[in-house]
Amino acid sequence: MAPDTAAPTESPLIAAVDVSRTFTVRGAAGRRRLRAVDGVSLAVGRAETVAVVGESGSGKSTLGRMFLDLLAPTSGRVEFEGTDLRAMSRSAWRRYRREVQVVFQDTGSSLNPRRSIGSSVMLPLQYNLGLRPSEARRRAAELLDMVGLRAETFLDRSPLQLSGGQRQRVAIARAMASDPKFIVADEAVSALDVSVRSQVLRVMRDLQVERGVSFLFITHDLGVVRAVADRVVVMYLGEIVESGTADAVLDTPAHPYTKALLAAAPRPDPTVRDEQRSRLTGEIPSPVDPPPGCRFHTRCPLAQDICRTTVPPVERFDDGTESACHFARHVRSGELTMPLADDAGEATIEEKA
Repeated sequence: MAPDTAAPTESPLIAAVDVSRTFTVRGAAGRRRLRAVDGVSLAVGRAETVAVVGESGSGKSTLGRMFLDLLAPTSGRVEFEGTDLRAMSRSAWRRYRREVQVVFQDTGSSLNPRRSIGSSVMLPLQYNLGLRPSEARRRAAELLDMVGLRAETFLDRSPLQLSGGQRQRVAIARAMASDPKFIVADEAVSALDVSVRSQVLRVMRDLQVERGVSFLFITHDLGVVRAVADRVVVMYLGEIVESGTADAVLDTPAHPYTKALLAAAPRPDPTVRDEQRSRLTGEIPSPVDPPPGCRFHTRCPLAQDICRTTVPPVERFDDGTESACHFARHVRSGELTMPLADDAGEATIEEKA
């Protein structure tokens, strides 16, 4: 059972309700079902940033594409302002398409190489907002300046003349062009230098304050999560294993997987031994044949017999954090000690001194 990560507001802007997405794959054993997302519920409030973190293959991008209606859920539904996307009228769906935008991870394929940068940013201004070409060009120049690209230099350039980081900034400017209410940012700042990343994140925060834009921020970078997110959702093998406010999840995680992700984050001084650095070995299992019980048990340094046979219940804490782990309270309190990266043996539950 996965945590139900409802937004703190009564009326969320957009919500996935018990969504699953299954793909059919061919293999030596014939056709099999790959469950990329499995029973996830997640709501995003107005002017809220929710960060979704996890390894590659955890289902983050598939979930983001269902929010965008680029993939239809196999089961469950996605609602925008309380209306199921599948039940929207044509006019309502066109409004949703304007008000929900995306920054794709692969900017090389998301920008048309036959169009100039200015043209790519101008198109949504003309078609979604109805601006005249001259006004759209002026606004496109403002948006490029906003993300740190001098308009007089970049407006007439081709995407092929830009670096990966510059293309990513163009994609962010294009997403902002339609005056959206919600943006899915899939690794939106991963290719940027640190100084430029800070500038772009500041622009996104200002946009949120000024216009009330909400973000679903898909990322591997936990440093970025701490800088931008109101809430954090941790995914593993298609399920949400932990969720809560950014401060609570990052400072006092209650799931061993979250602890392992935090341990893998770079440290300013790698020679400093951190007692929270736990051992995480192996690859994420195949979603075609997920492990029984807790899906993380095959890699978890804290796994016990119950983890291998029984799906963990959701443990809910007073601060709103939810964790799908049999030993969540022990992990959070420190009673369950995590083996260090170079230690041997299994974890044990110890009495606090």
